[in-house]
Amino acid sequence: MYKLSVEKKYIVKKGNRRIVVELCRSQDGKLFVVPMYVIKHAYAASDGSEKEWEYDTKGAEEVDYMALPQNIREALSRAGI
Repeated sequence: MYKLSVEKKYIVKKGNRRIVVELCRSQDGKLFVVPMYVIKHAYAASDGSEKEWEYDTKGAEEVDYMALPQNIREALSRAGI
């Protein structure tokens, strides 16, 4: 299992969509691009109640898709984003 550290967070605007993209680096230096479409989740707790969880976008830089570095755009394009 890899231990990753988050280097940078982006909120990427592409058309009318907004995607959260994290750049994570492993201990051996590999860079991973992690896109997230859904940042708000609802789940059932063990007591039967429904709870919500939202991904923390604090500190994320909001950018346009074309403002991203080319290697990140290429990785997102390969993922179909």
